[in-house]
Amino acid sequence: MLLIILINNITMKQAYILTGTPGTGKTTIADLLENKGYTVTNIGKLVKDEELFDFYDKKRDSFVVADDKLNAVLTLLIESNTSALPLVLDGHVSRLPPLLVSKCIVFRCSIRNLRQRLVARGYSESKIDENIEAEIMEIILTDMMQLYGKDLVRVVSTDVSIEKTFEEVLANLAD
Repeated sequence: MLLIILINNITMKQAYILTGTPGTGKTTIADLLENKGYTVTNIGKLVKDEELFDFYDKKRDSFVVADDKLNAVLTLLIESNTSALPLVLDGHVSRLPPLLVSKCIVFRCSIRNLRQRLVARGYSESKIDENIEAEIMEIILTDMMQLYGKDLVRVVSTDVSIEKTFEEVLANLAD
Protein backbone atom coordinates (compact mmCIF):
# COMPACT_ATOMS: atom_id res chain seq x y z
CA MET A 1 0.00 0.00 0.00
CA LEU A 2 2.83 2.39 0.88
CA LEU A 3 4.42 1.74 -2.53
CA ILE A 4 1.20 2.73 -4.32
CA ILE A 5 1.03 5.97 -2.33
CA LEU A 6 4.68 6.75 -3.15
CA ILE A 7 4.16 6.02 -6.86
CA ASN A 8 1.07 8.24 -6.95
CA ASN A 9 3.02 11.07 -5.34
CA ILE A 10 5.85 10.69 -7.86
CA THR A 11 3.52 10.71 -10.86
CA MET A 12 2.19 14.13 -9.85
CA LYS A 13 5.67 15.61 -10.23
CA GLN A 14 7.28 15.35 -13.63
CA ALA A 15 9.91 17.09 -15.70
CA TYR A 16 10.53 18.21 -19.23
CA ILE A 17 13.87 17.07 -20.63
CA LEU A 18 15.68 19.23 -23.18
CA THR A 19 18.52 17.20 -24.65
CA GLY A 20 20.66 16.84 -27.75
CA THR A 21 24.21 16.98 -28.95
CA PRO A 22 26.19 19.93 -27.53
CA GLY A 23 25.59 22.98 -29.71
CA THR A 24 22.04 22.13 -30.80
CA GLY A 25 20.38 24.86 -28.72
CA LYS A 26 19.23 23.24 -25.48
CA THR A 27 20.41 26.00 -23.16
CA THR A 28 19.20 28.81 -25.42
CA ILE A 29 15.69 27.38 -25.32
CA ALA A 30 15.96 26.55 -21.60
CA ASP A 31 16.79 30.21 -20.92
CA LEU A 32 13.67 31.29 -22.84
CA LEU A 33 11.54 28.82 -20.86
CA GLU A 34 13.02 30.20 -17.63
CA ASN A 35 11.94 33.68 -18.77
CA LYS A 36 8.40 32.24 -19.13
CA GLY A 37 8.38 31.13 -15.49
CA TYR A 38 9.73 27.59 -15.67
CA THR A 39 12.32 26.43 -13.18
CA VAL A 40 15.35 25.19 -15.15
CA THR A 41 18.14 22.93 -13.97
CA ASN A 42 21.28 22.85 -16.12
CA ILE A 43 22.47 19.27 -15.73
CA GLY A 44 26.08 19.95 -16.73
CA LYS A 45 26.38 22.68 -14.10
CA LEU A 46 24.63 20.48 -11.52
CA VAL A 47 27.05 17.61 -12.18
CA LYS A 48 30.06 19.89 -11.68
CA ASP A 49 28.69 21.85 -8.70
CA GLU A 50 27.49 18.77 -6.80
CA GLU A 51 30.39 16.55 -7.96
CA LEU A 52 28.04 13.98 -9.49
CA PHE A 53 30.78 12.44 -11.58
CA ASP A 54 33.12 9.50 -11.27
CA PHE A 55 36.13 11.20 -12.85
CA TYR A 56 37.25 13.72 -15.44
CA ASP A 57 38.25 12.19 -18.78
CA LYS A 58 41.12 14.38 -20.02
CA LYS A 59 41.23 12.75 -23.44
CA ARG A 60 37.55 13.44 -24.11
CA ASP A 61 37.59 16.72 -22.15
CA SER A 62 34.48 15.79 -20.19
CA PHE A 63 33.22 14.49 -16.87
CA VAL A 64 32.08 10.89 -16.65
CA VAL A 65 28.75 11.22 -14.86
CA ALA A 66 27.82 9.01 -11.92
CA ASP A 67 24.37 8.10 -13.25
CA ASP A 68 22.95 6.79 -9.98
CA LYS A 69 24.00 9.91 -8.07
CA LEU A 70 22.67 12.21 -10.79
CA ASN A 71 19.34 10.41 -11.01
CA ALA A 72 18.91 10.51 -7.23
CA VAL A 73 19.50 14.28 -7.17
CA LEU A 74 17.24 14.87 -10.20
CA THR A 75 14.47 12.81 -8.61
CA LEU A 76 14.68 14.93 -5.47
CA LEU A 77 14.63 18.13 -7.53
CA ILE A 78 11.56 16.97 -9.45
CA GLU A 79 9.75 15.89 -6.29
CA SER A 80 10.56 19.16 -4.52
CA ASN A 81 9.53 21.40 -7.43
CA THR A 82 6.89 23.74 -6.00
CA SER A 83 5.99 25.39 -9.31
CA ALA A 84 2.74 24.54 -11.08
CA LEU A 85 4.93 24.03 -14.15
CA PRO A 86 7.12 20.96 -14.64
CA LEU A 87 10.82 21.31 -13.88
CA VAL A 88 12.91 21.74 -17.04
CA LEU A 89 16.09 19.64 -17.22
CA ASP A 90 18.60 21.13 -19.63
CA GLY A 91 21.22 18.61 -20.70
CA HIS A 92 21.94 14.93 -20.90
CA VAL A 93 19.81 12.72 -18.66
CA SER A 94 21.12 9.22 -18.76
CA ARG A 95 18.44 7.02 -17.25
CA LEU A 96 15.83 9.09 -15.45
CA PRO A 97 12.79 6.83 -14.91
CA PRO A 98 10.01 7.44 -17.48
CA LEU A 99 7.54 7.91 -14.63
CA LEU A 100 9.28 11.22 -13.87
CA VAL A 101 9.21 12.55 -17.45
CA SER A 102 6.24 14.18 -19.17
CA LYS A 103 8.09 15.26 -22.35
CA CYS A 104 11.55 14.82 -23.81
CA ILE A 105 12.61 17.25 -26.52
CA VAL A 106 15.62 16.13 -28.55
CA PHE A 107 17.25 19.02 -30.39
CA ARG A 108 18.86 18.34 -33.75
CA CYS A 109 20.60 20.53 -36.30
CA SER A 110 22.49 20.21 -39.55
CA ILE A 111 26.10 19.10 -39.38
CA ARG A 112 27.22 22.37 -40.97
CA ASN A 113 25.46 24.46 -38.31
CA LEU A 114 26.65 22.16 -35.54
CA ARG A 115 30.27 22.45 -36.66
CA GLN A 116 30.01 26.27 -36.81
CA ARG A 117 28.51 26.42 -33.31
CA LEU A 118 31.14 24.13 -31.79
CA VAL A 119 34.01 26.02 -33.49
CA ALA A 120 32.57 29.27 -32.10
CA ARG A 121 32.64 27.69 -28.62
CA GLY A 122 36.31 26.87 -29.03
CA TYR A 123 35.93 23.09 -28.97
CA SER A 124 38.97 21.07 -29.98
CA GLU A 125 38.87 19.35 -33.37
CA SER A 126 38.57 15.93 -31.71
CA LYS A 127 35.66 17.14 -29.55
CA ILE A 128 33.95 18.61 -32.61
CA ASP A 129 34.40 15.33 -34.49
CA GLU A 130 33.06 13.32 -31.55
CA ASN A 131 29.92 15.47 -31.32
CA ILE A 132 29.34 15.52 -35.08
CA GLU A 133 29.62 11.74 -35.15
CA ALA A 134 27.08 11.53 -32.30
CA GLU A 135 24.70 13.76 -34.25
CA ILE A 136 25.11 11.78 -37.49
CA MET A 137 24.58 8.49 -35.66
CA GLU A 138 21.54 9.92 -33.80
CA ILE A 139 22.98 8.62 -30.52
CA ILE A 140 20.92 10.82 -28.21
CA LEU A 141 17.70 10.46 -30.19
CA THR A 142 18.07 6.68 -30.24
CA ASP A 143 18.77 6.54 -26.50
CA MET A 144 15.79 8.75 -25.66
CA MET A 145 13.44 6.81 -27.95
CA GLN A 146 14.51 3.53 -26.33
CA LEU A 147 14.05 4.94 -22.85
CA TYR A 148 10.94 7.11 -23.23
CA GLY A 149 9.28 5.99 -26.47
CA LYS A 150 7.56 7.92 -29.23
CA ASP A 151 4.77 9.14 -26.97
CA LEU A 152 7.13 11.24 -24.84
CA VAL A 153 9.95 12.09 -27.28
CA ARG A 154 9.73 14.98 -29.72
CA VAL A 155 12.40 16.06 -32.19
CA VAL A 156 12.93 19.77 -32.81
CA SER A 157 15.26 21.16 -35.46
CA THR A 158 17.25 24.23 -34.48
CA ASP A 159 18.25 25.10 -38.03
CA VAL A 160 15.56 27.80 -38.05
CA SER A 161 15.40 31.02 -36.03
CA ILE A 162 15.44 30.88 -32.24
CA GLU A 163 11.92 32.31 -32.25
CA LYS A 164 10.58 29.55 -34.51
CA THR A 165 12.41 26.89 -32.54
CA PHE A 166 10.94 28.25 -29.29
CA GLU A 167 7.43 28.29 -30.78
CA GLU A 168 7.84 24.66 -31.81
CA VAL A 169 9.08 23.69 -28.35
CA LEU A 170 6.12 25.43 -26.68
CA ALA A 171 3.72 23.66 -29.07
CA ASN A 172 5.32 20.30 -28.27
CA LEU A 173 5.15 20.91 -24.53
CA ALA A 174 1.47 21.88 -24.80
CA ASP A 175 0.71 18.75 -26.86
